[in-house]
Amino acid sequence: MRVSPFAAAALLVALAAPAQAPVPVAERIVSHGRTTTRTSLFSNRMVVVSISEDGVQGVLRSLTLPEDQYFIYLKILEEAARELGEEPVSSDVGTSQDRVELRLHIGLAAPRTLEFPPMAVVNLPLSQITGALNDLETVTLASSLSAEALRGWQPRRGDRVELLAGGFARVAEVLEEGIVVLEYEVTYIRQIVPAGGLDQVVLRVVEPTP
Repeated sequence: MRVSPFAAAALLVALAAPAQAPVPVAERIVSHGRTTTRTSLFSNRMVVVSISEDGVQGVLRSLTLPEDQYFIYLKILEEAARELGEEPVSSDVGTSQDRVELRLHIGLAAPRTLEFPPMAVVNLPLSQITGALNDLETVTLASSLSAEALRGWQPRRGDRVELLAGGFARVAEVLEEGIVVLEYEVTYIRQIVPAGGLDQVVLRVVEPTP
């Protein structure tokens, strides 16, 4: 399979030292009334979805794609960005203040930012980009534990959890007023999670304490 220069660079970034920060590939920000949904794909194969209301973040989910799946999406996005053209939005008619902001860090004109209403008529390449980001957003939200499910979890000392940022930790202590202390595996660093904040840190419970 032919690997594009950006794909090769993305792979090098993914294999580089941990201190090197990943770079964004594509980002979409959808504003709908008081709600803003941001979906981002990074060069380390991570997808991050955040949902905020009135500027207050309510949901944060992340997912690291398998390498083969990541390169499939990267190829779709890269080819569509290359064919995007100067005027990918043919009809900018909208009946509300809802907006889509698309930031592309791939393609001939990268970095490039497009803004249009959700119901705009767009060309095929832009439709393909939107479809890929829709897929990534849906997969990330579906594979992550919901805030409601986490609220039903009663943390106990020794519970092992997978973290949204990657890696694993165990519950070291459960303090008064719902404060939970997590101890990271490998580094043994401890993190204090305030009451109601577990869904911002924990992806899922791997091993509950018997």
